[in-house]
Amino acid sequence: MTGNKNGAARTGDKTGKYLENCTGALDQALDEVPAYRAWRQFDRGKGAPIDERYAGLPALTKRDMNIHTPAAFIPPGRSLAEGLKSGEIELVETSGTTEDKVINVWYQSWWNASELASWTLNAHAARVTTGDQREAILANPLNVGFRSERGDLPMEKRRLERFLFLNDLADPMAWTDSYCDRMLRELELFQPVTLEANPSLLSRLCRYILRTGKRAYQPSLIVLTYEYPSFIHRRHMAVVFDAPIMSSYGSTESGYVFSECEHGRFHQNVDYCRVDFLPFRDDCGGPDLGKLLVTTFDNPWRSLIRFDVGDLGRLNPGPCRCGRTAGMTLSLIEGRTVNLTVTPEGTPVTQARVDQGLSDVSRIDDYELRQKDESSYRLRIVCDTGFDPATAAQARDILREIYGPQARISVEEARDLAPGPSGKFQMVQALFPLNPASFLDPRFQPPVPGDSAAEEGL
Repeated sequence: MTGNKNGAARTGDKTGKYLENCTGALDQALDEVPAYRAWRQFDRGKGAPIDERYAGLPALTKRDMNIHTPAAFIPPGRSLAEGLKSGEIELVETSGTTEDKVINVWYQSWWNASELASWTLNAHAARVTTGDQREAILANPLNVGFRSERGDLPMEKRRLERFLFLNDLADPMAWTDSYCDRMLRELELFQPVTLEANPSLLSRLCRYILRTGKRAYQPSLIVLTYEYPSFIHRRHMAVVFDAPIMSSYGSTESGYVFSECEHGRFHQNVDYCRVDFLPFRDDCGGPDLGKLLVTTFDNPWRSLIRFDVGDLGRLNPGPCRCGRTAGMTLSLIEGRTVNLTVTPEGTPVTQARVDQGLSDVSRIDDYELRQKDESSYRLRIVCDTGFDPATAAQARDILREIYGPQARISVEEARDLAPGPSGKFQMVQALFPLNPASFLDPRFQPPVPGDSAAEEGL
């Protein structure tokens, strides 16, 4: 996909079922869902082209979702109280900082269907996934799974239907050699078809395997999710595992949005969502770099229209070799807006740009970059084979190429790195406020509806 002269994304065929889903989701939200009452004034009318109607609407933020009650997003004909009582749905709070946490109405059947559709976007996944295959999950229990303060839950206590949750410790720095051995032993016993993993945690396990010379059971497919998949982390996996690696992109709120195909491009899950693309200004990396807004289809318990997932994508310059043409194709998920940094001149730098650069330093096994002020950057690096001045100098030179000659860059050794409060690693972050909206092409800035919902008690 490429940006046209106005910066809008070409997103494949806009006819048939996809157009019907886009129209139906929007009409239902504006006509019947209480949370979108204040949005009706922005609608260009049912006679207008559907893309123009969406483009004229606000973006739904997590703050908006916290202003409303969960019931305000439920389409008509459903009762939150009755759904909770029957067990058809449950309320789930996302992990993250206080301002990022959202109470979601969780409907497992819709989530499962969204996942199943996403697997068709990768040839390897389509071949080995059936919806009932054995799956091991290596994630932080703060995000999913079962938690123990001592990491001593027996294997049978971490089983749930077809899933095995390998990790029950919230702090991966507490992993011991015997704990890693437990995970390797359980992989061999369970023999999963798919291994779904937080990339930083799977990288940590792979580094243990490489350090000790041990071997790991080989699943048929590795699926990366939960956080940004660093090129450095993927490098460790490629040495330890023979299985193809697929990155799956989505969120608790929006389901499965993009899947990485066998050629490394990300394809939209068009049966379950619409994606709107807000391009950055040309001098900020646009028009092919931009924010992603997601509209979900056919979830009877949650209406999400133009939900700001807080992530950035880069449009693919042309058709993908896999032959898939439906919906939007991205060459890369560039990271979250909260992980943007800026050059001393104020130009935004995505997490992917930093990660691609530092992945060229072969001795770096993990890192953490913090921008302290407009021109000061502190890089901490983990080197399993030993930290040396040459590695530090190479990393510093790469960051200076990215941030420019005015950047003041320090490089330090770190023995280990801790995750954030959410259990996910923040590899790149500015320690002062940035306004990602200021980088957007002003022609595509969404309107702001105000806080009328709060005034109406929705």
